[in-house]
Amino acid sequence: MKTIALFSENAREYGRQFLKGVANYALGRHDWQLRLLSPNNIGNRRAFAGVDGIIARIVGEKYIAQLKAIGLPIVDAICELDDPALLGVDNDCAAIGKMAADYFMQRGFKSFAYCGYRGTRYSDDRLSAYSATLRRSGFSCTEFTAREPPTNAIFFNEEAKPPRNNAKLRKWVASLPPRTAVFCANDLRAYHVLCSAQEIGRAVPDDLTVLGVDNDELLCSYASVAISSIDPNAFGVGYAAARLMDAVLTHPERPKSRPTFKVRPGRLVERTSTAVFPLDPPWFAKALSYIETHMASPVSTADAARAADVSQTALQNAFHAQFGMSAGKYIRGVKMREADRLLHDGTLSVKEIAARTGFVSHPHFSRTYHDHFGHPPTRQLRQ
Repeated sequence: MKTIALFSENAREYGRQFLKGVANYALGRHDWQLRLLSPNNIGNRRAFAGVDGIIARIVGEKYIAQLKAIGLPIVDAICELDDPALLGVDNDCAAIGKMAADYFMQRGFKSFAYCGYRGTRYSDDRLSAYSATLRRSGFSCTEFTAREPPTNAIFFNEEAKPPRNNAKLRKWVASLPPRTAVFCANDLRAYHVLCSAQEIGRAVPDDLTVLGVDNDELLCSYASVAISSIDPNAFGVGYAAARLMDAVLTHPERPKSRPTFKVRPGRLVERTSTAVFPLDPPWFAKALSYIETHMASPVSTADAARAADVSQTALQNAFHAQFGMSAGKYIRGVKMREADRLLHDGTLSVKEIAARTGFVSHPHFSRTYHDHFGHPPTRQLRQ
């Protein structure tokens, strides 16, 4: 048997999903056992008796140095420190930042902001990708620049409490132009922005739109305005960390230095905090809202035009001016995005998903999905 020691917070959704990913890999090994250790064990060598490897999500040079001194293989699953002696597995923060920017631009936003933790690697990386994606389309990004790394020097501290720079954050939120899309480093930061907006009388989502990362369902769903969030695929990070540890233990002769393995994020989960289209004229936003809320119907361009009380010609002109595509192509894209989300959930059959997205015939749905994504929906469902 191989014994793997784990260090990770488990009070929030990310930590729990990460540990589930490690456990899922371990279940397939049959010769692995997992030992979840507390931060108090880091300096206690006796706690590592019989341990073959360490998978850790901890921060702070002091604690990393103590783990390295034990002399066991270590997989760093947070990669806050740039240490070439550690094998790293982490989220693809660039993909997360790009996903947020693309989502906001597709909904028609023109004003953008970012609220994170300046000086914290994952937050800075997400900001960098978010800003770069916006710049390529001619937009800029306002950043909340106060330094506030969310850490207690062992684990990232994710307690849902006010930030240390609460007054500065309120002032920054107050300075944002109307109809600003605010991307946040994580759900906790999104919660901070939401609370600050409410304290100063700015409405979410009609005035400010807020998007987080982690998809912490308790924090997101029970906030006063449900928070939309990107699922960073913490389960995949845990699984990849365990797989890399297995490779190290199976082939100890191989070189230990390699680039950090990046795990692609999951889907963007839409909730109330982004349920708005900041577009003029108002009838165009009404048409887009109709399309979103009638997902299970075979919506046509004529249906959307009637809902907005305009001609089909006026609607088509608005779609070409705003999105550079026809209304029909936009409607198909919305339906395919929802279909892909349902496929990722893995709880419905292809036939059921076809019905949920307004397709009378599931073969027609499958052809449309293949044309849009380049592969059949059955492959995504298997994955």
